[in-house]
Amino acid sequence: MKKLFLMPLMLLATFMISAACSEENPIQDGQEQTTPGENDGEEGNEEGGDEEGGNVEGGNSRYLVLYCSRSGNTEQMAQTIQSTLDCDMMEVVPETPYENNYNDMLDRAQAELDAIGQGNYPVITTSVESFDDYDIVFVGYPIWYSHMATPMQTFLHNHADLLAGKRIALFASSGSSGISTSEQDAASLVPEATFEESLLLTSSSLGSMETRIPQWLESLGASRETGHGENVAVSLGINIIVGDQTVTATLEDNGAAHDFLSRLPLEVTLEDYNNGAEKIFYPDPELSLDDTPRGCAPQAGDITIYEPWGNVAIFCRDWSESSSLIKIGHINGDGIGLLQGTENINVRFERQ
Repeated sequence: MKKLFLMPLMLLATFMISAACSEENPIQDGQEQTTPGENDGEEGNEEGGDEEGGNVEGGNSRYLVLYCSRSGNTEQMAQTIQSTLDCDMMEVVPETPYENNYNDMLDRAQAELDAIGQGNYPVITTSVESFDDYDIVFVGYPIWYSHMATPMQTFLHNHADLLAGKRIALFASSGSSGISTSEQDAASLVPEATFEESLLLTSSSLGSMETRIPQWLESLGASRETGHGENVAVSLGINIIVGDQTVTATLEDNGAAHDFLSRLPLEVTLEDYNNGAEKIFYPDPELSLDDTPRGCAPQAGDITIYEPWGNVAIFCRDWSESSSLIKIGHINGDGIGLLQGTENINVRFERQ
């Protein structure tokens, strides 16, 4: 996998940790294990233990699935995402495998969480050189004492600079705990990333994995196709919501429009530009211009990109042709009237 660089101990650590990937007493469906003062941890009846895990290079290079797993539940979620998208997958492996004894593992997890609170992260054997080619990085982990499992915290800490500006989608497994504290962990570790909607499966919902994960991926705009618009039919209709009013728009079938669509829902402030001629905002990171024709003569209602600045510009009146403007959509009917005027406007873009 040309994008991924593994430290020398990776293969040995992957072999050793497989012995620690199952509970001594796996919990049956519908039950939860209570730890001292918590109902957290990667609990639940293990399934799919014979499936191949570890590192996989898929045919769809737009996505990367990163995961750490002890009992196998998070690994199964990662495998489902990987097989659905046919994308790259990589396991985050601790240098020292976790104990087979569940209580010993809990003691170590608590000690590592306490150490992270003091700025000391446990050592892992996994590293990535670059995330530049990935549209979305999926980050999966079990929840330990309400927090993100410590190996993944180390990984995000070590790669914070490389992940700045990237889209990250968190997925997690737990006995019964919520995901909000671990989301805060991630936001603190990689403050410059853009976090998408997260997915949590608890011991009571793991059985619905095969339906929940595809639905979640669809909501993120993540699909198995490796190009845009050739293999999978994608709805190009969007809603633009201003207060309690909604207008619709239709996006172009080009790379920049598909990148924009994949980021929805999105809330932004449209700033007035050129005395009411345009409403603009700056997507972060800038939209990809791959497979996107340049140049247009914008009409009122056109949604465009101004290439030199990287901003999205919605034209409120007709304008002259420019090779620097790239059309990615058009507001339907007379809906542009909702955006006309010289005031800044808060809007929400949603997929239809």
